[in-house]
Amino acid sequence: MRTLLRNALRELRRHWRYLIIAQATLLVIFPLFFLFIAPSAASTPLTARSWGGWAAHPQTERCYKQERIATLLAFWLGPLGVDQWYARHWVLAVFKMLTLGGLGVWHVVDVNLWIVGGIYGTPGCPGGSGKAWAY
Repeated sequence: MRTLLRNALRELRRHWRYLIIAQATLLVIFPLFFLFIAPSAASTPLTARSWGGWAAHPQTERCYKQERIATLLAFWLGPLGVDQWYARHWVLAVFKMLTLGGLGVWHVVDVNLWIVGGIYGTPGCPGGSGKAWAY
C-alpha cells in the first residue's frame, strides 16, 4: 500500500502541469455548454422549463432559481459539498466534504443528479427539506 501511494505521488509530481492544464481547460470549456442549453425565461413558460428528466418540476420561479444555483454549486464547488450545504442536506454535505466528493466520483454523480432533477430538492421545493426560505 505504501509503495502504491509513493508511486502515485511520484506520478503527480511528474505530470502536475498536464493535470492543471487539463483541469483548467475543462473549467473553461464545459460551462460554455450551458450557454447553449439554458432556456430563456422570456420565451419558455415556467411549467415547460426543466433541466431534463423527472416529472418533479420546480413549482415557482424561486424553486427554479434555487435548483439552478445548486447545480452550478455542484459543478464548481461539488467536492467540498457546497451544493448539499446550500440545499440543507446536512448529513450528505458533511460526508461529501470529508471524502472530497467521494474522490471525484460522488461529485460527478451529484452534478448529473442536479441537472436531471427530481432526486435532490431545495427547501420549500419538491424533494427539499420542507422549510421554506426567503430567496
